Amino acid sequence: MTSSTLRLSALFFSVCTSDAFTTTTQSQRSSLTSPLGVSKTSEAIPDLSSSTKPLDESSIFDNGYDATEDSSWQKNLDMLLAPDTSVAERQIVLSDLLTSGEQIQDSVRTALKDRKIDGLLTPTQKRLQDGTRAVARQLTSDILPGIAALAAGVNASPDGSKKLKSPVDVLVEDLPNVVPKIGSRVLNAISNQAQNSLKEFQEDIKAGDPLRSISRIQEQTAEIAAEAKNVFAETPDGLVGPSYRVLSQGEGYELREYDSYSVASTSMAKVDEPYTMDDLASGGEAFNALAAYLFGANEEKAVMEMTTPVTTTSSGEMRFYLKERNSGSSDFPMPVAENDEAFNAKGEVKIQEIPSATLAVAKFTGFVTEGEVARQKDALMTCLSIDGIEIDVPHASVVPHVILQYNPPYTIPILRRNEIGIPVRLTAEEEEDAVNLSENWDAEDGAEEK
Repeated sequence: MTSSTLRLSALFFSVCTSDAFTTTTQSQRSSLTSPLGVSKTSEAIPDLSSSTKPLDESSIFDNGYDATEDSSWQKNLDMLLAPDTSVAERQIVLSDLLTSGEQIQDSVRTALKDRKIDGLLTPTQKRLQDGTRAVARQLTSDILPGIAALAAGVNASPDGSKKLKSPVDVLVEDLPNVVPKIGSRVLNAISNQAQNSLKEFQEDIKAGDPLRSISRIQEQTAEIAAEAKNVFAETPDGLVGPSYRVLSQGEGYELREYDSYSVASTSMAKVDEPYTMDDLASGGEAFNALAAYLFGANEEKAVMEMTTPVTTTSSGEMRFYLKERNSGSSDFPMPVAENDEAFNAKGEVKIQEIPSATLAVAKFTGFVTEGEVARQKDALMTCLSIDGIEIDVPHASVVPHVILQYNPPYTIPILRRNEIGIPVRLTAEEEEDAVNLSENWDAEDGAEEK
């Protein structure tokens, strides 16, 4: 069973989860990451001795942190306790910890003086602490009051701003057309996956090369192991997303310049119908429609790679980033057309080109509720106002936003990575400063490589 099949099997559970549309999605930094698995070279003998390869000690601490963080005893302790740290890495980190007695003593004295344990926590422990606080806030402020309101028959969000529908009401309303439409696409995608697996198996038999099957099994085993790690990962490993570069960083946010890219998109609401992030059923329907397209519900029956993040716009549109195909072409297969589809109808999948943009992006964790989105948006806009960053919207218009969700639904909520982005406009002076900063970073990186 391939990783794509594993991800597809999770789709049917996503409709009733609070983050049905927070799927796979990584590593989303300024550069793209590699897809899952190793290259399919059937002629090569499978490499079963990765643990005996020489260790590049410089790569142990190359995780995107600055030099101060890398040398901290807290980060070294984090690596020592990590289950996937190799024996050689543990020896190096333990050696550093044994020489960090003075730093540890200073941290303990500071913690006792300030009566705060924050300085003693490792990076992972800090993330767990922040995530636990965020989930507790979301449960008490958004999720539990929303459940109580629906149970009492109150059709409004906790803040009274948007009308709510229960998941049952949404499914009953969509049952005559949307549910069968998406369901048929998902079944077609599963059938397409099964046919591809059978075809690969037949090719292995015809080739008469036992190493080919062993190599394929080894790849699938590695993919399953990587998927299992994503349960505890802040950002899932092995997935690609739209490229961007960080222009500058502010207090709690960063300015990113995104290149243009292609997406498959669908609407989570009917024409002229309001949408709320708390509408779990509509989010699940949209997610399944897009995932079915990736896994073969298209005119070419082509299976494409899952990507990250899943984007949700303030207008109620869900988007999946489309990775360029093996040939480097951006000519993607068209979605399976339905006779009864109308413009912006629920369940209709479209291919769009998203233009380049500059976004102010803030990260948060936990569940993506309507209340949490409002809080994060207000906080980000306040920071931008204080720093004098201009929002790129017409005067007196509603400020749009996008929600970026990187994790599969089975990732522990306190570890999830979510982001909110708002379009901004930089002045000529700010753009020049950003370019100079980027060039300085590139120069430093090049010097380090030498």
